[in-house]
Amino acid sequence: MLRFILLCFCIVGLRAEFLGEVTLAKDEVKTLNVFVENTRKTLSFRWTLYKDKALIMHFKYDNIPHQFIVYKDGSNSIKINLSSINSFSNENPHIIFYFVDFNDDSKMAKFRYYLFRFNNNVEVM
Repeated sequence: MLRFILLCFCIVGLRAEFLGEVTLAKDEVKTLNVFVENTRKTLSFRWTLYKDKALIMHFKYDNIPHQFIVYKDGSNSIKINLSSINSFSNENPHIIFYFVDFNDDSKMAKFRYYLFRFNNNVEVM
């Protein structure tokens, strides 16, 4: 419950925008088009293994691959920076993915993702 309250505070306090929720089967790819500073980039993600309440996630953003382990109980979020432009008054825009649940019967993993925009130069479609 404390984690949920903290998440709500962060979302309201940091101007987060709920982008969506997705349920994926193993190796099913979800793709998002990201427009950063008028440049189109692609963010794709999938998962490949679920064992002992840990999920192996693969992301590819701007043709750079990333791999993460998220846990059903514990560290369940992933941060993907969308831009390298950073200043004292403007933090980098990013997307945070939360591993919500894994259904053992259907072998499907559920995720929610949020955009932390900080300026008007980022759009996700």
